[in-house]
Amino acid sequence: MVFTKAYAPSSVCGPSRASILFGQNTGRSPFRGNTGRKGIYSDYAIPENLTTFVEVLKDSGYNTTLIGKWGFGGHDSVPPSHPLDKGFDSFYGLLTHEDSHVFFPHRIHDNSKENNNYEANVRLPENNLATAARCSSSSNGCSFIHDLLTTRAVTYIQERTSQQNPFFLFLSYTTPHVGSWKPEKEGSRLSFAERVRKIAPDAVCPNSMWVPTGALRIDACRHKAAITNYLDRDIGTILDTLEENGLSESTVILFAADNGPNGNININVNKQRRKVHDLRTFNSTSGQRGGKRTLFEGGLRTPFIVQWKGHIKPGSVSESLVSLVDLFATFADLAQADIDRSKVDSLSLVPVFKGLETELEREYLHFEYCDQQSLRWNDIKKNPSSLCSWAIVKKDGYKLQYNHKEKRTYLFNLRTDPSEKNSLHRPQRIVNMRALYQSSHFPLEEVGYHGQTVKG
Repeated sequence: MVFTKAYAPSSVCGPSRASILFGQNTGRSPFRGNTGRKGIYSDYAIPENLTTFVEVLKDSGYNTTLIGKWGFGGHDSVPPSHPLDKGFDSFYGLLTHEDSHVFFPHRIHDNSKENNNYEANVRLPENNLATAARCSSSSNGCSFIHDLLTTRAVTYIQERTSQQNPFFLFLSYTTPHVGSWKPEKEGSRLSFAERVRKIAPDAVCPNSMWVPTGALRIDACRHKAAITNYLDRDIGTILDTLEENGLSESTVILFAADNGPNGNININVNKQRRKVHDLRTFNSTSGQRGGKRTLFEGGLRTPFIVQWKGHIKPGSVSESLVSLVDLFATFADLAQADIDRSKVDSLSLVPVFKGLETELEREYLHFEYCDQQSLRWNDIKKNPSSLCSWAIVKKDGYKLQYNHKEKRTYLFNLRTDPSEKNSLHRPQRIVNMRALYQSSHFPLEEVGYHGQTVKG
C-alpha cells in the first residue's frame, strides 16, 4: 500500500524521530528542532514521562532491536536514554547524531539488555585511515556503515526464525544522509565528491539529465546512485531474507523517511564550492515547494509504503491524511496492546491497511519547527515566533503556515495548488485555522523542555 498524503512529523530528523517514537505531534512534543551545532553536536535525552512504542511492544512480548541511528543520548544521560533504556533488547549502530554523519566510523555500538553492556562497542580499525583513494580500492576493505547495518539486520532476522516470540526490527539507515569520511572531531571533512566516489563508483550519467549550473554531472549522478544502489538493493535483501526464512507472510514491513530531501549539498572544485544536489536534479520533491528545514510540503511529505501479505491488497493506494506519528497507535494495535490515547496524537492505520476504512477520523495535522532549539533556547523563550515556524494541514486540503524566517503567514489550498505557489487571502479561514493551532499548541516549557541537551 502506497500512501500519497503521508507526512513526517518534522522537516528535520531529531524531532521527527522523537515524535514517531512516542506518538506526539511537534506541537505537543518537547522535541521541535535539532539542537544547533556548537563545537560538537548535542542530543536530547527522552524524558521519563514519555513512553516509546518500543516499550509497548516489549511489554507485549516482542523481542525488539534497533539497528542504525539513535540520537537521543546514552545510559549515562539524565534521565538514562540509551536504546536499551527505551524498550530495545539490543542495539547495533550509531549512538549520537554526530556519529551518524560518518560513512566509515571508527567504532560502532553493539549492546544488549541481556548482557547489560550499554557502552560496549566494536572498533573498526580498517576505517582509521579512511580516504577516497584508500577506500576506493576493494583490497583495503574499508567498512561502509550501510553495509554493516544491512549485514546485522540479515543476521538478526535469521536468528529470530527459530524463536517463538514475535520480533520488531527498527532498521534506521543513515544513507542517503550527507556525511563525512571521519568522525568530525578526529579529522577534516573532505568534499562530497570524494566521499561519494567510493559509495557509487559506477554511476551512469545520461547527458539528458539536468544538473545545476557549475555542478559536475558525474558527481550529481553518484549522489543519486548512492540512493538507488544501496537503499534499493538492501531493502530487497531484507525482503529476500524474510522470504527465505518463512517470515514474509507473517511480517508487516513499513518504509518511510523522517524528513524531506536536502537540497544544499555542495562539493569543492578547485577551491570553489559547487552545488551537486539541487532538488530539481532528480525531481526530489515531485515539484513540491521547499525541502528539509522548511514546513512547505517538500520538507514534510514522505514516501510511505507498507506490505502486509494476506491483509493489504497488492498495489493498493491510500489518499488518507496520515502522519508517521500514527505508527505508535498502529504498532500498539498490531500487538493488541492498550495505550493511553489522551497522551498521544496517534491513530491506528490498521483499519486502512485492511480496507475497512479509507479515511482516518482526523481533521488536521499540526507541525512546529524551532530552529536550533537548544543553541537558541534563550531567544526562543523570549520570542518563539522569531525562531519557530508552524503549520496546520486540514483534511479538506487547506494549509496555514507561519514561516519564522520570512515573518509571514501563508494560506494554501493543496488540492488546487499542491506546489504552494499562490497564497490565498481569506481572513476568516485564517482566523479559524489559527485557532486550531492555538488549541493544539503546547509551549515548550509546559511540556518540560528547559534547554536540556546531552553531550554527544
